[in-house]
Amino acid sequence: MNTRLTLLVSAALLSAVGCISVKTESEIKPIHITMDVNLKVDKELDKAFAEENMKQPQGNFSAVKSLLDRKVAGVSNKALLEARAGATDDDKITIAEANARKLKRMNEIAKSSGVALEAVQQRSAKKFQAKIPAGSGVWIQDESGTWSQK
Repeated sequence: MNTRLTLLVSAALLSAVGCISVKTESEIKPIHITMDVNLKVDKELDKAFAEENMKQPQGNFSAVKSLLDRKVAGVSNKALLEARAGATDDDKITIAEANARKLKRMNEIAKSSGVALEAVQQRSAKKFQAKIPAGSGVWIQDESGTWSQK
């Protein structure tokens, strides 16, 4: 009889345990790490190209400004100079030298910032083109590749 009673009690307990539900709640809080790469790149660009002042050009940038003012060079959407109609061989040499210096600095910024060169070029082009005064007639290339005068 004890065996039957034990089996009956055990069966009742097992069936009751099967119906018990335990609800647990846990809250997963997101960890937000925001690093604005554009700000970091902008800061590096500002340091690297501080001499690019359209109002008071210094050093090598005065030759670049002359090319832009004469409209024989334009600023591409990759922040490099591109020869336009009327550029002489000497102008093209100046453009190539300026591009080599700028490309070297942009590569350094890309490497130190951990971003692609193309991202640095796009940010640099936007910043450089923003420095060009409206109505100056300087040739600029937009993101889609279309050239226009500012």
